[in-house]
Amino acid sequence: MNPQSIIALISFAPALFLLYFVLGEYDPYFKHNKAFFMIAFGLLVGLIIGFITLYFPLGDLIWMLGIVLVLELIKFVMLLQKPFRLKHDATFYGLAFGIGLPAMMVFVYGYFSGLLDISIKLALFFSLVSYNYTMVHASTGSLIGFGCYRGEFWTWFIRAFIISGVHGSLMAIVWAGDVSETGQFAVLTLGAVYATFLLLYIVKEILPRTVPKKIKKKVES
Repeated sequence: MNPQSIIALISFAPALFLLYFVLGEYDPYFKHNKAFFMIAFGLLVGLIIGFITLYFPLGDLIWMLGIVLVLELIKFVMLLQKPFRLKHDATFYGLAFGIGLPAMMVFVYGYFSGLLDISIKLALFFSLVSYNYTMVHASTGSLIGFGCYRGEFWTWFIRAFIISGVHGSLMAIVWAGDVSETGQFAVLTLGAVYATFLLLYIVKEILPRTVPKKIKKKVES
């Protein structure tokens, strides 16, 4: 298997996990066509942002936070649109958008990195990067969607930006290349722990609150 194929599998594996084991659990509570549209839109935005970031110094904290702000604003503006705004399923569509976007970003970065071969260590590196970005962006998409559902637009957008900004600051250390290889893996592991707790918060606290009791009873009856 060539390196690009391996990078593709690594990039999309966390997205597929979220699609089937997180979003899939709430299958009756959102419209599939809207969810797949948001995934596809996320892939498109990820493709564009992925190409753009190839030419920017991601190790520069200001640039990294700028990219984080742009990504969260795109989610925010999209979820403020009429098909999503003030609707309970906006949370799920924010999650769907956050599934597609980082997967494509990581794939673009890996695909155009010019790899002729891929070692176990490099595969682990890309796996951690993919896990970090996918879990964080799916989570912040959910938070922004939840805010758009509740009508608390700016409150949840700001929270999402802060959460994503903290993670972006960690990732800037990785991309700066100022730390050793061991240091990079340590930061990526710390980021993965951060992303895991964030996703658990989404799964345990946010997603259950996004389904109105009336709809839940109707589905379960």
